[in-house]
Amino acid sequence: MCKKETCFNFCIVFFCFSISLNAKIMLGKMSSIENNSAMTLLDNNKPVKCEPHGIKTLEWMIRDAVSPAQCQKSVDAFYVNHPHERLYAQEHLHLYQTYHYEKNDKGCILYANGAESYSEMLLNEGLAIVDDKYKNNEWNEKLKKALLRGQSKKGRISESDILQTCIEKKR
Repeated sequence: MCKKETCFNFCIVFFCFSISLNAKIMLGKMSSIENNSAMTLLDNNKPVKCEPHGIKTLEWMIRDAVSPAQCQKSVDAFYVNHPHERLYAQEHLHLYQTYHYEKNDKGCILYANGAESYSEMLLNEGLAIVDDKYKNNEWNEKLKKALLRGQSKKGRISESDILQTCIEKKR
């Protein structure tokens, strides 16, 4: 082998090795599901709190609402009419199953359905909205497309009064 080929092979090996060291995607075993917006994974037996990234779930809307009591009332009315939606995480995520995930400063990207994230799944079902404060070029388009698919479904939060009572409108 000539020097150029040796150098080229060394660079390829070094590049691949550095990518594997810098990989952000990790594996975690689902240990608990609190609700649709809070779950805990075990990564090397260390608990990792995982909240969906880039979206506002119903539970987050209640927490951040101007009038939490009124928002809670709207969400409770929605869940009375759609009881399965309260248990969406328990029905679609499985305890003790291993999931790929990434942590970032805005939450947790849980790959729950192949390449589709749990955040996209909630948006597809019309059970969340995109957080307007979330700024990530890679994810914003994916989340907006999922939101549009979810808004076209019948009986979702876009058809209830949740958005009016829970989300503060900019003036």
